[in-house]
Amino acid sequence: MKKYFVFLLGTISVLLSLHGCNSIYTNEHLKNEYERVLKFFDSTLVNHFPKKLPDKCSFSTNVALAKIDYEKESGFSSFYADLRKKYSNKRYSKIKNIFISSSKAVYDANSEKLLLIFSYNNDMEINGEKYTNLESLKRRKLAKLNLIATSFPIPLFEIDQFKSNTFSGLPEDFKIYVLEAKPGKYLEDKYLRDCVCLPEKWKHGFSKGVAMSDKRHVIIYWVTVW
Repeated sequence: MKKYFVFLLGTISVLLSLHGCNSIYTNEHLKNEYERVLKFFDSTLVNHFPKKLPDKCSFSTNVALAKIDYEKESGFSSFYADLRKKYSNKRYSKIKNIFISSSKAVYDANSEKLLLIFSYNNDMEINGEKYTNLESLKRRKLAKLNLIATSFPIPLFEIDQFKSNTFSGLPEDFKIYVLEAKPGKYLEDKYLRDCVCLPEKWKHGFSKGVAMSDKRHVIIYWVTVW
């Protein structure tokens, strides 16, 4: 198990990544951790994830943030989890057909109409002194595009394993399937932050789905709640 702690001007982002899910060390510990993370979310938000942690997969989450005093943290961030798994051709096709039949929308990885959920903290005040334009130019552009986006919300995928310069962050051979997305509060208020990077309708909410690549036979299961 690897833990990455990133500190940026007082904003804490904790990413827990589980790689090589069939390694000797990870077998029981990571399977238990995976189940614990899924239980953090309402069961209806993660019922598309595998019930048990599969072999030979990668899993990431920032649910570890819930263990610290998140109420004192600044900046906007969602709580998320994603699992990446490569399947055999036959197994991939079977799972793909199930998700296609139950999806509410499908998007290209590089669509400019995507409403993206990502951590954002462009302005901050520390000891009475104000700091602005803290985010990158690209992130500020995405925040503005969000206000006119027409899609259901999806995560901005920031996965090293599949990094790309597309709008979604995934390579163009991936298709993104939204299984469900609704506005509203699905976490305790202490975990929620307002964000200028989101339209009023989607001030808070959740989105869940999968991203699938026919080329790679890879499925990325994801959920994000903000």
